[in-house]
Amino acid sequence: MKILLLLAAFAALVNASSAPALVMSHKLVRGLTSEIEEPFTKTQDPQNVNNMIKKLVTECSSDIYLLVNIPGLANSDMLDTKEQVWPHLIKYIHMASTVVGLPWVEGPLDLQYLEKYIVKTCKAEAVNVFYSEDEVAQYIDTRKRVVRVDMNPLPQNKEQRAEAIKQSDDLIRKILRKAPSPHYTIIISSSEMSPVHPIPQIMLDESPEMFEIFYSLLHSPSREQEVERNNYMYSEVEPFWNERGDPMKIYLDRRKRDEVHFFNYELWKKNEKLVSTIALMVISLFVVKALSFGSWLASKFKKTHQD
Repeated sequence: MKILLLLAAFAALVNASSAPALVMSHKLVRGLTSEIEEPFTKTQDPQNVNNMIKKLVTECSSDIYLLVNIPGLANSDMLDTKEQVWPHLIKYIHMASTVVGLPWVEGPLDLQYLEKYIVKTCKAEAVNVFYSEDEVAQYIDTRKRVVRVDMNPLPQNKEQRAEAIKQSDDLIRKILRKAPSPHYTIIISSSEMSPVHPIPQIMLDESPEMFEIFYSLLHSPSREQEVERNNYMYSEVEPFWNERGDPMKIYLDRRKRDEVHFFNYELWKKNEKLVSTIALMVISLFVVKALSFGSWLASKFKKTHQD
């Protein structure tokens, strides 16, 4: 009987499947990891991960929420050794104040539910993208956007898989480039599960970089404390306080300074060409009028003389 139970447990482990999840935000949201199991190498309940993401987005601190589904994506596609196929994503990770990478989530994240949740909570507009950034219109207002991206399933061939990931990475860059500000939230996962083979705990403890998502970046010493990395972008602009005193006095001083005086030498010198042009026009007009009047006067005199 014990042998059967052991075989059943082993079969369950062999047949286990999961998907990775990478969650990041430009702004710091504290206490996210309290919603999930630690260390991150533990298999995560998708409901707990959903709760963590809901806690992240409820603050509505981003202008664009990018939900990316890459079917077939595995934690092995997001290790330190694969940084070269994610050049743009790596830059966003460096800039993000909040980053959580989970190599194994027991079920797919419900991105459609998360999309609706963000739309309702943050009064955002939903946009669905299939393979092209052109499906995201240019911003003409300040309304938040939830952009859900569904990529093609990743191929098994090593070279083709790397190229497909690079295309996904570039699409992320092109979409975020359309946002009106650098305030972003990115969620990347897979709707397709990948098989998970049993891994001895000693390997997980001694070599976490072999399994965790971008281990060196997410566990760097600079991330030991929860710190807002982009605080300068969220601080309000200090108002300019005029120290000259009474506003009415300032107004009268400026009004007096702006008055135009006809006999101001500096004014005449500054507008010398304009004054010369106007004077020439006036003289020309006077000459024309004088000639016209002289002609009229001569004709009048001639007519009187004839009579």
